[in-house]
Amino acid sequence: MKLLRTLAVSTLTLLSLAACKSVPSYTADYEKAKKEITGIMLDDQQAQKIGQNFVAAFNTMGTENFVKNASQLYADQLFINDTLSQFSNKQDLIKHFEGMNEHVSNVSVTLISATHKQDSAYIHWHMVYDFKMFGRTKTMSSYGISQIKINEQKLIIFQQDFWDPANGLYRSLPYVGSGYSLTLPFKK
Repeated sequence: MKLLRTLAVSTLTLLSLAACKSVPSYTADYEKAKKEITGIMLDDQQAQKIGQNFVAAFNTMGTENFVKNASQLYADQLFINDTLSQFSNKQDLIKHFEGMNEHVSNVSVTLISATHKQDSAYIHWHMVYDFKMFGRTKTMSSYGISQIKINEQKLIIFQQDFWDPANGLYRSLPYVGSGYSLTLPFKK
């Protein structure tokens, strides 16, 4: 019975993930935004500061301060793609953060490095957190890089996250991870 329940929940979850509103062309949207959105030119010190501010805000995820702290990082109009979702305004992004905040706790984000090229900072990070789903809590861990551009007010106007949700999220989710593992042989 437990196996049947796990298979049913996993199948429904995978179908839900596949049926979610997807970005029609992530690559085209990214390329267009990268060309059209210009941030200020950066130096090493500014890239490091962007990384420190980013990590400081996301280290409060799962607390009542997170939404306020994160919202102070972003401009009203922006491009952000976190691999699972895409946003073009701060209002929708904040709603997304509010939803995320309800499902995570014990967050630890570490800044591994911060580099830059022209107007883009590349923030290499490691995130560990507890994720609550289906009444269970699981510790997750993922590495990623965020490409970030800021405006004159030092607010984020462009963010593209590069991370692997298959390893960083899907395989670790209660019930979903089992279903996802069953689909891996078909990936080849």
